[in-house]
Amino acid sequence: MLSWNLIMYPSIHKSVRAASIISLAVLFSLVSSKAFALPEDIHKSPMWQYNIERYLGTDADVVHTDQVSLKVPDFAEDSAQVPLTIALDRFEGDIRSIVSWVDLNPVPHLFSYQPHQQAPLTLALNFRVQQATTVRAAIQDENDVWHIASAHVDAAGGGCTAPSVTASNPHWSDQLGNSQGRYFSRPASNRLKLSIMHPMDSGMVENVPIFHINEIQIHAVNNDKTMDEESLLGEMSLSESASENPLFVFDFAGDDSNQYALRLRDTQGNVFKRILGDT
Repeated sequence: MLSWNLIMYPSIHKSVRAASIISLAVLFSLVSSKAFALPEDIHKSPMWQYNIERYLGTDADVVHTDQVSLKVPDFAEDSAQVPLTIALDRFEGDIRSIVSWVDLNPVPHLFSYQPHQQAPLTLALNFRVQQATTVRAAIQDENDVWHIASAHVDAAGGGCTAPSVTASNPHWSDQLGNSQGRYFSRPASNRLKLSIMHPMDSGMVENVPIFHINEIQIHAVNNDKTMDEESLLGEMSLSESASENPLFVFDFAGDDSNQYALRLRDTQGNVFKRILGDT
């Protein structure tokens, strides 16, 4: 009887079919889309949602966390050299990715870090601020949840558009890439500390093009000095907000590694290498 009715009244058949297609489309869109509610920003930054969507994605699953310690000074005495320390030793779960940004900088992105063999226990560097702002560190776990730590730094500002002190020296290019490094072996971790001469030009000063270190690789090389995929602990991509003559600190869990190799590359293709550790 049902078949006869559909044959006798084709308009009803078309309506039922159209309604079914619409229902399936709506159902599919609800199932396939990830709609996570964004938590309220405790610092009330106007760039909260925008930067999360820009750097983590429009469908990012975001939570605030107290498992990550993000430290910046209450006030930046030097807006071009603001210390940032991110402690990850209390983070529960695997770390798939780390992204840090400075909300109100002209270029908010500071760095992205991709662990390979292991994630760092601590990561520290200096950065610039253009004005008082909130700083973020987002850690992605094995379930694709982003855990965000935040801190506010007050500042007089202007750090992103300040001329490079290094480049004011007419012989600065002779010292480009000169570095000083230290290695500290401790019972629970190994610390790598590296400072390198580089103007880290942001491209925001008139007639000065962008020129900064934008890639860092960290390898556990021991005594063979071989840098390949198997020895790669992690890699970092840097943006214009990183400070001039940058200082980097990495802590890794103590293991059999007694030597580490850092490979840095800048936007003009210059490559700098430094071995740190026991000789």
